[in-house]
Amino acid sequence: MADTDSQRYQHEINHLKETINALRDELEKKQMEINRRLQSSKQASSEQIKQLEKTIDQMRLQLEEEHSSRESDVQKATQSLNEQLQQAQQTNEALRLQLGQEKNNG
Repeated sequence: MADTDSQRYQHEINHLKETINALRDELEKKQMEINRRLQSSKQASSEQIKQLEKTIDQMRLQLEEEHSSRESDVQKATQSLNEQLQQAQQTNEALRLQLGQEKNNG
């Protein structure tokens, strides 16, 4: 009877060892799948970050170009207004001189 109990216990121990090994294998497979998914997520995130950085750089460049263009337009408009002001001042001075001459002659 001791032999039968011993065999039964040995069989139960072997069965438990097999179960432990199967569970260990399943755990390792799950861990590998988790690691694979994690790497995939990291790669996708990295690609998204690179794309966003590229988009930001493009937008920054576009803003700088627009700013430069507007600044150039403002400078041109300022120069044009200064020229118009100078012409108006010259016309005003010429009219003043002409009016003064007419007073003197008249």
